[in-house]
Amino acid sequence: MTSRIRFAAAAPLAALLALAPTLSAQAPAEPPAVVTKVTADLGYVQTSGNTQLTTLSLGEKATQQRGRLTLAQGFAMVYGKQRDSVITNALRTGLRGDYKIDKLFALFVGAAFDRDRFSGIERRFEELVGLQARVLGSATDTVLVEGGGSFTQKTGIDGIQQNFPSARGAAVWRHVFSKAAYFQQNVEYLPNLKQTIDWRVNSESAVVAPISAMIGVKLSYVVRYDHLPEPGFTDTDKLFTTGIQITF
Repeated sequence: MTSRIRFAAAAPLAALLALAPTLSAQAPAEPPAVVTKVTADLGYVQTSGNTQLTTLSLGEKATQQRGRLTLAQGFAMVYGKQRDSVITNALRTGLRGDYKIDKLFALFVGAAFDRDRFSGIERRFEELVGLQARVLGSATDTVLVEGGGSFTQKTGIDGIQQNFPSARGAAVWRHVFSKAAYFQQNVEYLPNLKQTIDWRVNSESAVVAPISAMIGVKLSYVVRYDHLPEPGFTDTDKLFTTGIQITF
């Protein structure tokens, strides 16, 4: 340390002035601010008497923003039971990372898993990558479009496994009524690039109305269409849920 101080003291002033811009450029940047948000959805219905029915829906989404990088994790489950028979049991979860290139474009990568034996799906894994563009951004409306691809590993309840690449197109429209009240529409199109007759469309329409600063009522309508469903199953699943949304 002493030798370094002596060397600096003996260095010509001109050399120090020349090095100053370089040292300033190499100074560590301030760490980006971290913003974390967690949203939980809960819906529950139970009847007794002539009809014994129990339906439970759970959802959770956590996002964390670190400068240009946004990480998101989501989970959704719907479970229904009539008397002693399970009538629905669906699970979806996923992880995703978005890197903002500029104010309009962002790159993303992610992975998803879903299971729905009542649609013939024992398990399905998907890895996706693509580009997102913001085509509209105003005080009340935001429209995002996405394009990219994915790779799917699917196993039906019959044990048959299929692995194939897919293209992916998606759009999100969010209309804000007030600070905590909004409508959101999501649409996703997934054509199988290996078997062109096989393609899927997923859609979700949701409205959230606030009860308090942290709690709101959420109504959601989901449609999942599979043009080539598993043998013995229909091509369309529809799900309407109502419940409470809590934001932290």
